[in-house]
Amino acid sequence: MGAVSLKGVSKSFGAVDVIKDVSIEIDEGEFCVLIGPSGSGKSTLLRIIAGLETIDEGDILIGARDVTDLEAKERDIAMVFQSYALYPQMTVRENMSFALRLKRRPKEEIRQKIDRVAEMLGLEALLDRLPKELSGGQRQRVAMGRAIVRDPAVFLFDEPLSNLDAKLRNQVRGEIRELHKRIGTTSVYVTHDQVEAMTMGQKIVVLRDGRVEQTGTPLDLYDQPDSVFVAGFIGSPAINMLAARVGGEGRTLHLAEGSIVMPLPEGYRIESNREVYLGIRPEHLQTVGSDAPGALPAKVHAIETTGSDTTVICHSPVGKMLISSKQRSLMREGDGFGLAPDADKLLIFDRASERRILRG
Repeated sequence: MGAVSLKGVSKSFGAVDVIKDVSIEIDEGEFCVLIGPSGSGKSTLLRIIAGLETIDEGDILIGARDVTDLEAKERDIAMVFQSYALYPQMTVRENMSFALRLKRRPKEEIRQKIDRVAEMLGLEALLDRLPKELSGGQRQRVAMGRAIVRDPAVFLFDEPLSNLDAKLRNQVRGEIRELHKRIGTTSVYVTHDQVEAMTMGQKIVVLRDGRVEQTGTPLDLYDQPDSVFVAGFIGSPAINMLAARVGGEGRTLHLAEGSIVMPLPEGYRIESNREVYLGIRPEHLQTVGSDAPGALPAKVHAIETTGSDTTVICHSPVGKMLISSKQRSLMREGDGFGLAPDADKLLIFDRASERRILRG
């Protein structure tokens, strides 16, 4: 049983509170991603699960076992590090078999496990090489293979792709995803890259200043962020966030000091004069005529394209605006037009608390 449960976990280093009353439930076989900016506590939390850091308060369970006071070697976990952590004097086979040899497992059992995992990872031809003879991607696969042969209850990944170039990151990311489908072991994965989190995680835990900001599926976090922070942290290109005020009788939204007025979308009940933020994803903006009612006047500042995706960067009375599309843009720098947000996709946040206001 490899479910992971953290209950009210807190950790301080001296006077600094790094992890603050964190509770997380990770189901058996689930791939859970911990994400947040630098200093949010995600790597510390992973080390706490691994038993490499003690906690000041709370409980940690792996399966049905309370492992709070157990050392790392007693927790039945395997960890894949950012730096690979391979023994330079050992061959690939020796690195992968090291933990099994320490446990004095039979030689034939070790050989069979190593051969099976090497085939799974495409390492068969590399088993007699030293780490210095391998590429970065091959070294990371060896580090994963060393973890897999141990057959642990939980895999822990600490930013394993951050040392790889962009193309290799995409490749190894896919390999980890396929491995999880095949093996089904509970996995906890730390990254600062929200694209990695969105494409790999079945569950994502967003951390901020040592606390859980929100937990959910990738699309939950993208479509229904609980806060301004989560809305801005998840998604690329970034969400457009506009300051506004609710108008008289709670039926309109006033932007740019009242010079732009648009109707409050259906389903919202917000009192007059409340200060809010409007969040709109770049793909939920439509271009209309500059004089269209409720449209935001905008002018093209720059156009960025990756070939398959186009982002138009605009200047408007409410600041910089981003529009994204799968279609090639015919706009040119300096072109003027109006922007109309999709009312069904508009997110509204209270400006004081920065929490999302729900419809209804």
